[in-house]
Amino acid sequence: MIRKTTTLGLFLVAFVFRISPAWPAGPILVDNETTGAPVMFQSGNVTFNPETSDGNSAAGKLGRLTNEEAIGLVTELFDDWKNMTLAGVGVASLNVTQGKGLGNVDQTNVKNHFSYCPPGENCPDESSPFVTGSARSGQSPIIFDGDGSITDLIQGQGASNDVLGFAGPRLVQRVGGVLYISESQAVLNGKFVDCPTGAAAKDSCQTPEVAVEAFKGAIFHELGHFLGLDHVQVNLASANKLLAGDATEAAAIPTMLPLYIDGQQQLSPHEDDIVSLALLYPSSSFPDSFCTIQGVVYESDGTTEFQGVNVIARNVANGLNESVSFVSGAFYTGSAASCNAKQGAYTLRGIVPGRSYSIEIERISSTFTGGSSIEPCDPPIGGFDSQKVEGSFSCSKGGDVIKGGSVTTTNIITTKKSSTTSGGSGGGESSDDDSGGGCSLIP
Repeated sequence: MIRKTTTLGLFLVAFVFRISPAWPAGPILVDNETTGAPVMFQSGNVTFNPETSDGNSAAGKLGRLTNEEAIGLVTELFDDWKNMTLAGVGVASLNVTQGKGLGNVDQTNVKNHFSYCPPGENCPDESSPFVTGSARSGQSPIIFDGDGSITDLIQGQGASNDVLGFAGPRLVQRVGGVLYISESQAVLNGKFVDCPTGAAAKDSCQTPEVAVEAFKGAIFHELGHFLGLDHVQVNLASANKLLAGDATEAAAIPTMLPLYIDGQQQLSPHEDDIVSLALLYPSSSFPDSFCTIQGVVYESDGTTEFQGVNVIARNVANGLNESVSFVSGAFYTGSAASCNAKQGAYTLRGIVPGRSYSIEIERISSTFTGGSSIEPCDPPIGGFDSQKVEGSFSCSKGGDVIKGGSVTTTNIITTKKSSTTSGGSGGGESSDDDSGGGCSLIP
């Protein structure tokens, strides 16, 4: 099996207002059956199939946005993903095209297009190829839920007041022994952008309601999941500062952080988002333009590999904005139940030649569980301290692999006691940077 489950039995990730499940730098799916490799669309070729109006001006709307405006918005944001750069270098080889339209989608025909287990039906447990209960159409649908009714149908009554959208891969297939995403799907909830221009502040349409620019941030994030990207946890403390009203570090908050806080700010991808995309769909110039830090995380005995530790590299001169992360043992084979796979390797890409980096480790927030879980451990592993690796790390030319620094190697020995073999948060210990939890939009 390929490990990553959600409450729907599919790889769907939702942005919500409330503290609720919704996902390190890199892939949302890993082939732990055979290779441990990340799973992506083959050759970076992605075709999406949007809901269309087919000439009916009332159909295919996204709140107050016309169908044409909604499709244009999705196309614009896919372009933003595929045109990302780092230090002036295009990082991704990604070809996103619009395929055949779905026509109008509503509660009566949604299960012909979207894979989920309809209420009252007995659906099989999740298993390869991960499509349960309904559609398997050969398409990758993006559905514009004009009034929230489809969101309520799939996520449960009342969910449309909280969930802005949900998306993820739904079908995987092997080609020549390599596992690829062949279908993804998304629902975008127009109930959040349904107020007409000039609506009164007390108008019923204002609950819920966000600005279109903020809504674009949610769509941008969901399209990241559609492409196969996972959540990241870098600069969680900066997100907590913004939640407390301090916006001084707002620019350091990644698009793919499980906390959705400022839609307009998170429309600007962080370096960790950019490198995550390059991990799945690297351009021909990316590998030779940047360096890679490789190492292994160990328990306190220095020999037992330790899975589930968030490893972060930061540019010493600009650590908040120029930082990348990777969870140790994320590319694993076999079972990672209770995070006991004893695989602690990590790989940090996107290291700019000539710049000096520090390396640090932290726990994944204990609030990121279930649908919010970060590969490869659910619940997150605990029982160790955050720490900085002694010295600094750099490279002189692109393509170099860094395995040592000015003082020590890139291998990291944690305070995790080797006698502690259970998963979770280390006997009830919480993460140093526990947040408000979930994938939450805080207006």
